[in-house]
Amino acid sequence: MGSPRIDVRPVKIVSVALPIFTTRLAMRAYEPGDVDQLHAVLYGDPASMALLGGARDRAGTRASIDRSIVQQELGGYSFWPVFERESGLLIGEAGLCPLSPGGPDISLGYAFGRDFWGRGYATEVGRSVLAAAFGEFGLQRVVAITREANTRSRNVLGKLGFRLDGRRHVWGAEQLYFVLDRNEDGA
Repeated sequence: MGSPRIDVRPVKIVSVALPIFTTRLAMRAYEPGDVDQLHAVLYGDPASMALLGGARDRAGTRASIDRSIVQQELGGYSFWPVFERESGLLIGEAGLCPLSPGGPDISLGYAFGRDFWGRGYATEVGRSVLAAAFGEFGLQRVVAITREANTRSRNVLGKLGFRLDGRRHVWGAEQLYFVLDRNEDGA
């Protein structure tokens, strides 16, 4: 008796092509040197992080960037730093992440330093991330979560075409759970 036959098929790993450019913004993969800028504008700022679990210390910012770098390498997508094209400033982050380890949900996320709120940046990057998610990455569904108190984020998700689909306990808090199927893409 011979060994059992193993059916081996090639696996195509798809990766979101970076950088991504919008009219006013650019996103690229994280680099280790992004820690100080991201910490100053977002993760270290209590006001910017108030609805995202609170401000982090520099080590927490480093850990978040390291997770994004690993996620990009393994999955072909992650959160990416967002830069204003005109000024070159790092102003926040946006992208895709697994909602929970092992999936199946992949979530759209975005966060900006408070000095950059109210400029339409979240909607702008959200549209471009969704275009990549449903286009080259081939997703059929993208989800998003936000706390009920985060009315700005809820408004952005509405502009992007997401629909509320209940609540989930995610990342240590009760969150509103939104879904957007490929054929409903309002972006």
